[in-house]
Amino acid sequence: SAAVDPVTADPVLRSGRDFVASLELPPVASVRELRPFVEERIGQPIRLVPAEVGEAVPCGMWIATADMSYVFYDPETSPAHQDHIIAHEFAHMLKGHRGARTLPTPDGGGLLNLLDPALITAVLGRTDYAEFDERDAETVGSFLQAYVISHSPPPQSDSADRITRTLLRRDRHHPRDP
Repeated sequence: SAAVDPVTADPVLRSGRDFVASLELPPVASVRELRPFVEERIGQPIRLVPAEVGEAVPCGMWIATADMSYVFYDPETSPAHQDHIIAHEFAHMLKGHRGARTLPTPDGGGLLNLLDPALITAVLGRTDYAEFDERDAETVGSFLQAYVISHSPPPQSDSADRITRTLLRRDRHHPRDP
């Protein structure tokens, strides 16, 4: 019998894959380079902020104010995990998820004490992956990362350019026999 494609079999995975495919994303070398695209889609600038958010808050969070969206991510984790956090928060934005309207109570230090609650219109800092929006954002974020990996432009470097020029020059001087 034919193997079942897990993406096709799971409606959330299928929806996430189809959603990312429908975005017509530009080729980029990293999830962070999707920021201008996401900014255009949500109609607001985004600031990526490395911040230790504390134990009461997840390792990433999206906070939308009246004129700016902030994506906070843990600077102490690996770059790959940081990109995963950023992709997850971009997914919340692209899907139009609106989270809780209140912040956890400040604990006397950390990120939450730096924010003016009067400016905050949306906070997305969930930790319950059973919640639909979280699973949806996790799925879409994973497909955003998969897109970046499969559609990255070739790396540009002086050595790669020199190799390309040498091969092109060699090809002109030594045409291949038909």
